[in-house]
Amino acid sequence: MGRAADHFLLAPGVRRLRPDDHFMILAETDASPMHVGALILLDVSAEAQPDFASAIRRQFADRLPATPLLVRLHQSPGGYDSDVWANVARADLDRLVVVEPHDGAWSEGELYAAVAALNMRRLDLSGPPFAVHLFERLADGGSAIYLKMHHSVADGIGFQAVLGLLSDAAPPATMRVADATLPEPDKWEKKARARFAAEEGVRAEQSARRERALAALEAFKDQRAPTPRLKMSGPTSGKRCYATISLPLARVKRIGQSLDATVNDIFLTLASTALRTYLVEADDLPEQPLVVNSARSYRRPEHGDFGNRIVALHPHLATQLADPLDRLRAIQESMAAEMRRTPHDEALLDAAEKPYGARDRRAAFAARTEGGKRLLPGNVTLSNVPGPAEARSYAGHRQRHNFPVPILGSGRFLNITSRRNGDRLDMGIIADAEKVPDAGRIAALFVAALDELEKIA
Repeated sequence: MGRAADHFLLAPGVRRLRPDDHFMILAETDASPMHVGALILLDVSAEAQPDFASAIRRQFADRLPATPLLVRLHQSPGGYDSDVWANVARADLDRLVVVEPHDGAWSEGELYAAVAALNMRRLDLSGPPFAVHLFERLADGGSAIYLKMHHSVADGIGFQAVLGLLSDAAPPATMRVADATLPEPDKWEKKARARFAAEEGVRAEQSARRERALAALEAFKDQRAPTPRLKMSGPTSGKRCYATISLPLARVKRIGQSLDATVNDIFLTLASTALRTYLVEADDLPEQPLVVNSARSYRRPEHGDFGNRIVALHPHLATQLADPLDRLRAIQESMAAEMRRTPHDEALLDAAEKPYGARDRRAAFAARTEGGKRLLPGNVTLSNVPGPAEARSYAGHRQRHNFPVPILGSGRFLNITSRRNGDRLDMGIIADAEKVPDAGRIAALFVAALDELEKIA
């Protein structure tokens, strides 16, 4: 589970949640489930499709012990200590890895509609925090896996590590023989008191660092563009629609090199163009630029591979500007300003647990999530997450696509997430279907924006 967790040991096979991980549980509502997901399209021959489900179950059974997924959530007694993940020896894969029924083959539209509906099912954290949905036969050939993992287990980068551990690139893991055993409540509290006493100096140092960070952030006061209100603003509904995009990575890099821009700059600019056009069509383009909720990873080797190590970024998309090159430069400037402040934001996040922290967070979030309010700035979420440069396979079946299946944070209407898959950028678009009824329209506008930008480059 990572070297950084060793000094938090409560019992063998038990890992405490950091406050950042706990946030992902507390921020969850029925309208905004908090999980990280992927729609993986595989080359599976017609002859192999009848055995596809059993092959994937065997694949996962052999490799799950090496991942952080073979666990169960437990709350600490009275909320005094952190909540914990406790190892379990095995999972009921007949329940967790299920075949979605279809009389024939799944068309793309049917597949995307099913994924959008399944995206709204919350995970049961009393058991292993993941679910796998199998689509045995696709109309375009092959089969698909929709795997989702609760965001409290790991961020998007950690999720990619999990996918790697479940793939053919990783060897089968040593099976566990028993579930982890938690201490009795009185012994748990005694261990927690010893932990908090040992970490008193760490908390004092982090508190001082927090005060310095807050003082430093005063210099950035009022630099962020305010999140504008649109007709489609407001609480997120419980309905979703889904679409995908796959672009040649070399093409995006070539445009970026020509325009002195990174792949992420180009990604944000294409999203800006697509959203501007869409909002013009909907007569809902605000005078102020749309604001993004995005993230930067601050994961370092000592943090291990899992858990959440991300700092929120809130650049604007310059959607008030008509010229795409002007928007690109404005986005670069806004993102540079966000990056200058992130070391200070990191200092605010990277905090040790405190006594009764879990209890106090639960009380605070009960009010904050009521009514579907926005918890962070931003109209939309845009994320560009690292993915594997090498080819992957599962149970001997080559991966064609690794499309993200994003989530919508409370109060947002759209999320576009990009992930590298070998020589391509695979993207997933999830939208609040009551506000954006056709995510495919956003996908088409995104691709058209690439064509337009390429002509300028």
